Amino acid sequence: MNNLLEIKHLQKQFPQKNNKLFRKKEFFTALDDVNLEIKKGEILGLIGESGSGKSTLGRMIMGLTSSSSGSIKYNGEEISQFTEKEKIPLYLKMQMIFQDSTSSLNPRKTIGEQITAPMLRLGVVTSKQEAEKESIELLKKVGLKSEHFYRYPHEFSGGQRQRIGIARALALKPEFLVLDEPTSALDVSIQAQILNLLLDIQEEFNLTYLFIGHNLSVIKFFCHRVAVLYKGKIVEVAKSDELYSKPFHPISNMLLKSVLNLEKQEESSDFEETYPSESPDEHTGCSFSGKCSYASAKCYESHPQTNIQNYSGSERSYACYHPLNQETKLEVVLQ
Repeated sequence: MNNLLEIKHLQKQFPQKNNKLFRKKEFFTALDDVNLEIKKGEILGLIGESGSGKSTLGRMIMGLTSSSSGSIKYNGEEISQFTEKEKIPLYLKMQMIFQDSTSSLNPRKTIGEQITAPMLRLGVVTSKQEAEKESIELLKKVGLKSEHFYRYPHEFSGGQRQRIGIARALALKPEFLVLDEPTSALDVSIQAQILNLLLDIQEEFNLTYLFIGHNLSVIKFFCHRVAVLYKGKIVEVAKSDELYSKPFHPISNMLLKSVLNLEKQEESSDFEETYPSESPDEHTGCSFSGKCSYASAKCYESHPQTNIQNYSGSERSYACYHPLNQETKLEVVLQ
């Protein structure tokens, strides 16, 4: 498969508030040297702790948040520095489904108006009648009825509003969707329905997904590959089943162990944050070294480079000096 999206050395810094005069401006680094590829037709999962930068990355891909540095290429075309006018044709190819379906819909407009308006504005259809016809067909495709076209968002349940969000995204006939935790606010039974709907749509329209989530069981079921994000850095990328069976990075292992089950619910003290210096800001090493029980001196001194290797016939990458679960011989492709 060819790469649909290529992200190279992407960084995002947000200025921090500073009330003191004549003090140097400080920045918070939300994303740091992110490198990621998404292949055509695949579903890539993005997992990580809250605040790790998952949603920021999704918004930067969509052009909703500007990048501080780095490159985002879509079908080989650099898009990270596009102006608002240049982004308009891009919205026909890329769409986003948000976590909060309520806030993403205008309460004062009918569902039909909110689906047909972008179709007419961006030239997907030539007439209002054609827009209405296609919108009703899309509503039926996502499990709603034609009469829902004339109703307002407050008349729907959370699951129905998420279906409307999917229909609205599909209205522009995109080929790439960013799914920002699309089922996290829904009941478990509704989650399964929405996930199955997204899988059916992905297969029918040959779509590519970036699925941002924190529910590891959903990610395992839904995604072909998984990228692990920690404090703004990609620390591991692997096929879904391989990551869950044999994680290489201690962060991936920590995330998998953090999932409570009926057999093991005791709290682990393996990840208490400790640093050899007085402050974690004083070292420039791996961002996880203060919590990692495998950390050595070099882990505190410099951040490990990303290794891209063949493992059991498939490619996976990790950034760690002491990778786990490497009983099988690895063939190094690139360091």
